[in-house]
Amino acid sequence: MNPLDPDALAELEREQAFLLRSLDDLDAEREAADLDDHDYAELSDDYTRRLAEVTRALEENRSAYAELDTKLNRGQRVLTIAGIVIVAVLAGVLLGRASGFRSPNDSLSGDIRQSSTGLLSEADVLTREGRWEEAIGVYDEVLDLSPANAEALTYRGWLTNRLGEGDGLGDLDEAVAVAPDYPDARVFRAIVLDDQQRFSEAAADLAVFDTLDPPAEIVGIVEGSNLRASIAAGQLVQRFGAAPGEIDLDEINAPLDDVVGAGAILLEVGDTTLALRVFDAVLGEDPDNIQALVATGNLQTQPEIIAVSEATGQIGLSRLDAAVELVPGDPQVRLVRSRARADLSDPDGARSDLVMIERDSLPEALQPLYDELAGRLG
Repeated sequence: MNPLDPDALAELEREQAFLLRSLDDLDAEREAADLDDHDYAELSDDYTRRLAEVTRALEENRSAYAELDTKLNRGQRVLTIAGIVIVAVLAGVLLGRASGFRSPNDSLSGDIRQSSTGLLSEADVLTREGRWEEAIGVYDEVLDLSPANAEALTYRGWLTNRLGEGDGLGDLDEAVAVAPDYPDARVFRAIVLDDQQRFSEAAADLAVFDTLDPPAEIVGIVEGSNLRASIAAGQLVQRFGAAPGEIDLDEINAPLDDVVGAGAILLEVGDTTLALRVFDAVLGEDPDNIQALVATGNLQTQPEIIAVSEATGQIGLSRLDAAVELVPGDPQVRLVRSRARADLSDPDGARSDLVMIERDSLPEALQPLYDELAGRLG
């Protein structure tokens, strides 16, 4: 695991919290006579070992991470679904609470290795170690014992999909059928459907997910993978990508923040025209949306746009003006407007923005732009 990956650090923190809760739950189960001494010892040893590993990894990650400036701009935070979710799997977050979900037919009695709970714990370890094919084999064993085990169906389907050995939807569909309120199945099926560009179906799974009470680590997957914005971006492309005219956001049925995130994804993949239309639609709903103001202002003041239509450049500048008025102390917004003013032949205005910016307050990726402007403006 990359010790400088902030997402991995967050997921390790979630796994640590899960393991601490699990140890407390074991004590409660033994006191309630739901767990015998043998099974308690086995599970307690496993959780304690994993907790030590996670705590050690956290200490190493925090030491390395503390040395970096981690402030990222919006564009730098936009990641593809596949990349970030695979990282999350490798970090253990996808199976971080595997032992915490039991179907009604599961039991902790008998040989711990042969019980569904013991097997699920083993599969969790294998998955975190990257031994996905072996983990799938253990999930097969769980399903031999308990064919309707929603957790085993969910994670066997998910790992099968990630390994490219099938889309995994058969298992995920069955998991949803036997446990429609199991949030993991809803999220992973939504990710697979999003990968397959079945965006309306993916959105439907998230709509159900939002009615549940999911644990923090599963919410973290949705947020960390940018799944909502990815689905919204897909819906926008399918509905409006080839259709000219204004975008009716009511046809997307997504919160405005997700639409803004979708616009950022469209920019990231180079669909600038549709991204601009999306941000215009956002501003129609929320004229003070900072991200939409900056994104459209930045696009409309690019030199190639100004060369064709200076009037468009002035419209973009007015949006950057509005953004600066809303967040006058934001150095990144000031930097964008400084660049726009310089390209619109307003060097004095560009300098007035640049002197308000501390270079070291900018993300490293934006510091070359600061340097370029400082050189241009003298």
